[in-house]
Amino acid sequence: MRIAGVFAVAAALWAGPAQGQADPSVIAIRGATIHTAAGVPIRNGTVLIKDGKITALGDNVSVPAGARIIEANGKHLIPGMIDNHSHIGAKSTDLNDSPMVIGPQHRFIDALDLGDLDWKDAVLGGVTTIVTGPGSGENVSGMAIVIKTFGDQLDRRLLLEKGGMKFAMGAKSRERYPTTTMGVAANLRQYLIKTQEYMAAGKKWEDDGRKGNPPARDLGFEAMTDVLTKKTYVRAHVHAATDVMTLIRLKDEFGFDLTLHHSTEAYKVAPELAKRGISAVVLPLGPRIGITDDAMAGPYVLWKAGVKIAMHTDAPVISQKWLRLCAALAMRYGIPEEEALKMVTRNAAEIARVSDRVGSIEVGKDADLVLFDGPWFEPRSRVEMVIGDGKVIYDRAKEGT
Repeated sequence: MRIAGVFAVAAALWAGPAQGQADPSVIAIRGATIHTAAGVPIRNGTVLIKDGKITALGDNVSVPAGARIIEANGKHLIPGMIDNHSHIGAKSTDLNDSPMVIGPQHRFIDALDLGDLDWKDAVLGGVTTIVTGPGSGENVSGMAIVIKTFGDQLDRRLLLEKGGMKFAMGAKSRERYPTTTMGVAANLRQYLIKTQEYMAAGKKWEDDGRKGNPPARDLGFEAMTDVLTKKTYVRAHVHAATDVMTLIRLKDEFGFDLTLHHSTEAYKVAPELAKRGISAVVLPLGPRIGITDDAMAGPYVLWKAGVKIAMHTDAPVISQKWLRLCAALAMRYGIPEEEALKMVTRNAAEIARVSDRVGSIEVGKDADLVLFDGPWFEPRSRVEMVIGDGKVIYDRAKEGT
């Protein structure tokens, strides 16, 4: 039996439509090279979709009667891409609450605009899921969300409401404390200690049988409690290696989960990240050609050291249609093709804690897929079609670009 054909076993579970009737919930994409982000590519393969989920894939899949068949001979199919660091979906004036320095109580969902035109731009580029959240104008600016880029119903689009707490290293003003790297670190440490004390006070009240009045609620400490109890993680805007090491020390002291974002000089301390299991969302390489080759090769150094890495655009700073080409440029510096693909699919999903739903082409996962007319990493290749939750949400033949 062909290995890829094993994935077709789910097809036996079908309860298809009456003979001769079309079933709009069923799509078969046939003949493409399927880059699953979970194994070797499947050439001349088929992906079967029903009710928004992937039900079978392989090189020997039976297509049920009534299915819509998309012929994709000579084309390339990848998972819907995931941008792990974005700011779309809110007004630019709603991304930071300066002059506040630490505001973990802020929730990006409270500023979310499903009518933002940038959602469509993401879909046109094959980006079907993003992590979007507050900016870096504070040292702690609040909670991101993980959301799909298509659809008009928030409850169907939202994958995680608590999508990571944004930290941002570096002084935010030269006119108010903290104005130095030392001050930033001390301020963060002090807030984390106060959060521990807040947690301890709540536990003592519980242990004492809830006698008397409970400790006064504090939304900031409540939100940071989710970080210290690992219900969410820290997404840290950071560039300098010195700031990376400061974050590592804070992680070692307080035990929170940590992902570095931008990560310009993270490659300089790659072994320290690898041994702690710290992941890195790395620079969008395409627009950074002016930086040194050492920094451009940074993602390769991190990958070689065993650090899980993902790519981002920082949209709307950089259009999300360039996400795949940023990953492609990482190949120029040594990252293998399938590993580069994972940087914008599977790895990005795992870092965002939503890999049970998206990030790879596997049976049972959401049918978010992108079809190209050539290799996904080739600049000349065009997005032919985007499928989201099992429905065609973009078709270049009908809409153009």
